Formats: sequence, C-alpha cells, structure tokens
Amino acid sequence: MFNSKEEIVSFLKKKNFQKRINSLAKKYANKKVMIYGAGMTFEAIKENYDLSKLNIIGIADMKFDNDGEFMGYKTYAPDSFLKENPDVTLIAMLEPDIAEEFFKEELVPEYGKFNYEALVKMGFLDLFKLLFK
Repeated sequence: MFNSKEEIVSFLKKKNFQKRINSLAKKYANKKVMIYGAGMTFEAIKENYDLSKLNIIGIADMKFDNDGEFMGYKTYAPDSFLKENPDVTLIAMLEPDIAEEFFKEELVPEYGKFNYEALVKMGFLDLFKLLFK
C-alpha cells in the first residue's frame, strides 16, 4: 500500500489526521486506550502527530511480549492485551480488517466481545485511489 513512512504521513496530512485523533480523544476521554499494531503506520503517526490526549496504556503487536517498551508504551502480546481491560482498542493499521479477523477468530471466543475501531479511517474512495495509483 505504502512503501515509506513519508508516504503514510503525506496521506494522513491530506486526511487532516490530527482532527481524527482529537475526535477520538474527546470520544474516549478518561478511558483506557490500547493500540493494536506497531508497524510503519503507527510509527508515522507517533512521530508526526500529538497522541497525548489519548490515555494510551500500551501497544500490542505480534512481535511483542508482555515485558517490553516501544515508542514509550508498554508492550503486550496480541493474545494477552485484553487482560489490561482497555475501554477501547484502536487498530493502528491501514488494513484494520486483518486485526478485526484475528479479534473475531482468536480473542472474542476467549475474552468475549470488546470495543475496537480503526485509528485511521479509510473510505471506499481512499482504498480505490490507493489500489489504482
């Protein structure tokens, strides 16, 4: 989809992404937020946008276990982050359906339903442009 953090940042700037973060911060004020996905997309967001108004309690990813730190956040394995009881999990991937499928198949049967949503909203037009650029 994107080959560099610079391309991701350019895309996010066009979407006025800080406004999305501010909206999520307002929606989840005083709520515990877990980030899912520690790839290039999250790195681009963390390095270029203000996440300080979100109460981020940690970040989960396939490459983590439960005792590290990444970009200032405590790390969690994908099969254990729900033990922290986040109020919402924000999926920091441009293709959130990958995480959503994992959640439905692996986590919901063990932990029950939980609140999650994509950090980056991708509309149909966005996807179309990206596929055919």
